[in-house]
Amino acid sequence: MNRFFTLLLAASCLTALGQVPADSLDYSNYEPMARAEIARVHAQFDEVANPFVAVYLGSQLHDYFYFPFQGKDGTVFDFADQDNNLGDIPFSEEDAQFEGSPGHHLVGKSFLIEWEYQQSKIVCCEGLNNTYPAMLPRIKSIALLEDH
Repeated sequence: MNRFFTLLLAASCLTALGQVPADSLDYSNYEPMARAEIARVHAQFDEVANPFVAVYLGSQLHDYFYFPFQGKDGTVFDFADQDNNLGDIPFSEEDAQFEGSPGHHLVGKSFLIEWEYQQSKIVCCEGLNNTYPAMLPRIKSIALLEDH
């Protein structure tokens, strides 16, 4: 337990200093699908600039909550279930599904997204809603791009 709090404190300090903490979590005991999903997310963000421009696809609630943005190369980045800093932009939970949703007018708009890794959780597998601690990307800051 002390090791956990030490790692959490170290990660918080490194994040506060503007550095990206190394992923020191041990995923070896996780379900194979959870490990694969964490690896897929990490691989996506290894290849993207920071910040990057992406189009908001609209949040949705199906078997899981989705908060997707699509990069210029077509890659979809899902920031669901993270401690995102969304500022005063009125995103809501079902922007893609309901025209009356507060953020529906944002679907299809371009945003400049600055991201960072933070200890969080991934929800997985096949609709089971099991949660696994993981270092995952979150939105550090986001701005609507009016000219896109």
